Amino acid sequence: MRKALGDALGYRHCANPIWDMLMELYIAERERRIVYLWSLCSFANVPFSTACRKVTEMEEIGLVRRNTAHRDRRGVVVTLTKNGEGLIESLLDRLAEIYNVESTARAGVSTLVRFAN
Repeated sequence: MRKALGDALGYRHCANPIWDMLMELYIAERERRIVYLWSLCSFANVPFSTACRKVTEMEEIGLVRRNTAHRDRRGVVVTLTKNGEGLIESLLDRLAEIYNVESTARAGVSTLVRFAN
């Protein structure tokens, strides 16, 4: 829904970088992909400095964790914490209830993509 809204109105008119980044991290975790800080900030559809501030805010409240990449110490990997994952699953369950569909938060990426379309 966020992607459709952003595509239709333009992301600068409906920016929600925290939600966008949390969803990217949630999906990446299920796809077993590594997410680097620079790519996560690019995914947020806001200026890089704004996205980095939002990552710091999420880290401060315990939703994400930053770690230095093992192979390239310049790279910073961002992952969801258990609290962050729980928050996303709770929100997805709530959205499923609102839209009167089967609760699909934990069903996997294919369900999320189908739910978003």
